[in-house]
Amino acid sequence: MEKGPSSFGQYWTSDESEWRHFLEHGHEFNAKTVEEYTAKAVRFANSQGRNIRAFRAKDGSIYKYIPRTNEFMIISETGKIVTYFKPTRGQKYFEEQFIKYGVYWIS
Repeated sequence: MEKGPSSFGQYWTSDESEWRHFLEHGHEFNAKTVEEYTAKAVRFANSQGRNIRAFRAKDGSIYKYIPRTNEFMIISETGKIVTYFKPTRGQKYFEEQFIKYGVYWIS
């Protein structure tokens, strides 16, 4: 297994965060390396479309979710990836996050 940070590390809030999230969630995306996991996260962070649900939180971060693939992400106010994973409770988890932290829906 490779050691972090990857060449994509600049997209995360910290190199440690990238590595920790890969260890915790990389298997959910069949990612064999930290770079593969982060490349998928960056692709999702930059994606747009009708199938993506998103809202802005009180702290300025953006929460994104795709029901079809069950991908969930938080992007900080500064544009860095905070987390990327597949929640076990899917859509319900995403909606609970809006109730706790949401200000308004983006999509």
